[in-house]
Amino acid sequence: MLYGQIRRFVTAYNIDVPFREVRLLIAWITGLPVERLSLEPDLHLSDRQMLRLRRAIRKRAANYPLQYITGSVEFMGINFSITRGVFIPRPETELLVETALHAIEAYGYTTVLDLCCGSGAVGLGIARMSTGTHIALTDLSRAAIRLAKKNSMILRLGQRVRFFTGDLFSALPRPMTFDLIVSNPPYVPHERMKRLQAEVLEEPANALDGGRRGLDVIRKIIEEADGFLNRKGMLIMEHDDTHAGYFRDLYTGEKRPGLRYAKTINDLAGLPRISIFNT
Repeated sequence: MLYGQIRRFVTAYNIDVPFREVRLLIAWITGLPVERLSLEPDLHLSDRQMLRLRRAIRKRAANYPLQYITGSVEFMGINFSITRGVFIPRPETELLVETALHAIEAYGYTTVLDLCCGSGAVGLGIARMSTGTHIALTDLSRAAIRLAKKNSMILRLGQRVRFFTGDLFSALPRPMTFDLIVSNPPYVPHERMKRLQAEVLEEPANALDGGRRGLDVIRKIIEEADGFLNRKGMLIMEHDDTHAGYFRDLYTGEKRPGLRYAKTINDLAGLPRISIFNT
């Protein structure tokens, strides 16, 4: 009955929203796990719930991100709160966390900095899965830091995490150094911003746009990271698939950064996505 109502509604208004997303919206409104919905063939929504669902479907059909509607995003198997104005973490960024966790285990790292933390998904995900670590998170956006603090409280990470608002390393008190720095900075080349999906453009541009070649923030991180890393420390950074060549070429000129380029890791699509640098 419920699905019949929804089908008539989307047909009448020519709304194009995938059925799996409609199910996620129903789960959000009812508070039921999405897996339970198939076990509830006679599920009934109140008039108020149905009104919320119709409004949500219309917003999604207008390319408003599903995560902003539900206020939640799953990352590394963890549910994080998300709000408009803060970058939505992507599944491909899980490779950044997995690479960091491998480094922590291999080298015994205990102090980690998450630059450009956004919702905190990367740094807090590391803290949640590596209980011996202490994490500092920075972001230029006060809204992002507020949200990251909220997510930290939900995950009950306590005193193992600290937050700083400001532009990259300038947000940190000196002296403050780390075994590991991780970052998913703005890295989309400016020209490519015009070709992004409409729903992606609902996200904050300053969390996406990396300048002409997508390297504006990345250059700053590579140039300054050495001063914030301990001996035998490491920088692990996500980047655009066009950037791997830049990192290799960076070390052929006369002026070289203090960090040593180690390697680049491809994502599941076979594209260069994560690069590692050592002190």
